[in-house]
Formats: sequence, C-alpha cells, structure tokens
Amino acid sequence: MFLCGIPDFRTPGTGLYDNLQKYNLKNATDVFDIEYFRKNPKPFNMLAKELFPGQYHPSTTHYFIRYYMKKGLLLRCFTQNIDGLESLAGIPDKKIVQAHGGF
Repeated sequence: MFLCGIPDFRTPGTGLYDNLQKYNLKNATDVFDIEYFRKNPKPFNMLAKELFPGQYHPSTTHYFIRYYMKKGLLLRCFTQNIDGLESLAGIPDKKIVQAHGGF
C-alpha cells in the first residue's frame, strides 16, 4: 500500500477521528460541525493547518494514474481525497472528480 502520510478518517488507532483528543472535543465530528465552529473555531483551524496542501506529495500510484492519462486511457479520476495530490501528479483538473471537494 502506498501512503502519502495523510490519515483517513475512520481507521481505529490511526484514523483522524481517533487522533483528535488534543483538541478536547466532546465528539470527534464536532471539528466539522458549523455550530461548534461558530463557538470555537480553533480546533478546525488547527486541523486545517495540519492537513493543508504542500506538506504531502503524490505517491507512485498517483503517477501511475497520470501515466494512464497520458496514454489516453483515463476518462476520469474519481477521488474521495481532499489533498489535491492527483493535480500535483499532473492529472488535469478537468479529468478529476472530487467526491468530497478539496482544498
């Protein structure tokens, strides 16, 4: 498996939700709750800074997808990731469908 260092959300022990204790949240999902943000934006802002693009780099798999694109074999690149690593690998934005949006 090729990892870029960005945690997923739900994996027990390593997922983002399991590692939000430092923000002293009642519920891990509060970090993404707009009402909680209005009361206390600090946890979201700190998390966003940690995940902000520029500190992670595309993996071999991202470049492999680009290879398919250059060969004319890639119609679309669907991703659930918000990191933008597909674009950094050289896949044109018009080919990328971001299911959860992106930075």
